[in-house]
Amino acid sequence: MSLIGSGFLTIFSFVFLISIVVVIHELGHYWAGRFCGVHAETFSMGFGPTLVSWRDKRGTVWRVAALPLGGYVKFLGDAGAASEPDADKLALLREQMGEAADRCYHFKPIWQRAFITAAGPIANFILAIFIFASHALIFGDEQVQPVIGFVQPGSPSEAAGFEIGDRIVRVGSREISGFMDISQALFDRANDTVSIDVERDGTLITLVATPQRVAQEDRFGGTRNVGQIGIGPFYEPVIGMVVEESRGAAAGFRAGDRVVSVDGQTVETFGQFNTLIGERDGELTIMVERDGSQLEIIADPVPLADIDRRNHAALERLGLGNELVLRQHQSFTLLTAPVEGARMVWTTVTSTASYVGRIVSGRSSPEYLNGPIGIATAAGQVAHVAVDDADSVVEGAGNLLRRLIFVAGFLSVGLGLVNLLPIPILDGGHLVYYAYEAVARRPLSMKAQALGFRVGLVFVLGLMLVATWNDLNYLLGQIF
Repeated sequence: MSLIGSGFLTIFSFVFLISIVVVIHELGHYWAGRFCGVHAETFSMGFGPTLVSWRDKRGTVWRVAALPLGGYVKFLGDAGAASEPDADKLALLREQMGEAADRCYHFKPIWQRAFITAAGPIANFILAIFIFASHALIFGDEQVQPVIGFVQPGSPSEAAGFEIGDRIVRVGSREISGFMDISQALFDRANDTVSIDVERDGTLITLVATPQRVAQEDRFGGTRNVGQIGIGPFYEPVIGMVVEESRGAAAGFRAGDRVVSVDGQTVETFGQFNTLIGERDGELTIMVERDGSQLEIIADPVPLADIDRRNHAALERLGLGNELVLRQHQSFTLLTAPVEGARMVWTTVTSTASYVGRIVSGRSSPEYLNGPIGIATAAGQVAHVAVDDADSVVEGAGNLLRRLIFVAGFLSVGLGLVNLLPIPILDGGHLVYYAYEAVARRPLSMKAQALGFRVGLVFVLGLMLVATWNDLNYLLGQIF
């Protein structure tokens, strides 16, 4: 793909994602306002100069603006995000508005204002549930079973006592249903003691491990530091692919061969095969089973000094890939799909909240926070994978739409959760103000609200700076 085409795909994907989640967020505010009888003066999809606009029968101006990066809704009486009128200002405003005051946001009961405010994040959560439920209903869920097939020598998992065949049930408080869940539960827990429940020979036992910090390179050349304990999924010792013109191909390996032993040492999993290939230099005598008969193959792998990753030694030294057997597919119905959607949203919320809590307590680094640049980068990467893996334009377009919508579900959860933080200028900050008003029976003074706004603005700008720094570090890692 050309540089121009690559850039266009990234920009399109970013705009698509941001537009969906922000417009739905604002629609949540809008529909809650309509339910409570509040007049919406303007609903804008995007910012900047107006491209198209129209007025509906309720008097709301709907506009499509030049910068498609979200949107906003403006209710009657809105003056700005910094504060709401105090008691004196409200009295003057009511006098000025006359009968129109009944349709003004500020003169609605506290519970209605709180409902309108909370409706934005709620809409984001509902959108995410709908996306995840639809994906589960249409495509089902296919995961690698959380059964250990590889324990890296000298790793935290070996020190903790993990064994091949252990089924991981829970990491900390997170239930585990697939191997990807394990990675997600550990990625930000480097150097943090974690309790892990495993099922071994029908008995549930608890092991304690301290994930180590590992620089992990993705397929785009970027590097992220993640927490890992040195385990891999259970792969049968079956050759799934043989790279053309590799040393494995030259030795005579074929897809479907089952590895029996390496230099006389029995092999039971592909992880063990990888380990043995990564430990021995020089010629190897490898016994395989093919078509019901055993066959001895003499292989001359690439020297150990010439490879980068020993945990991928079979691929890098011989050009041999594995065939995953322990894969489980789950189908969903119209009744169970929404439950799965809600479960995914709840898991995302709790894991994110847990991470934020660890940042506050100093147990985790804020290096995993991402800003607009990071979102755009991730959107572009997802788009490129969808397009590059397709065999036709139609398939590529379908893959792109499917994957972007799925990512929009996670982004929607994130937007909803962030907006509920008790920080002035965010929805959660306004909810805190309403809670004060409900207890004190009067609004917080405009001076106090403005002060809270300034503090909140500094806090949010600080988070954005940290997130942008993380994004730039990742991008520079791709370049250099």
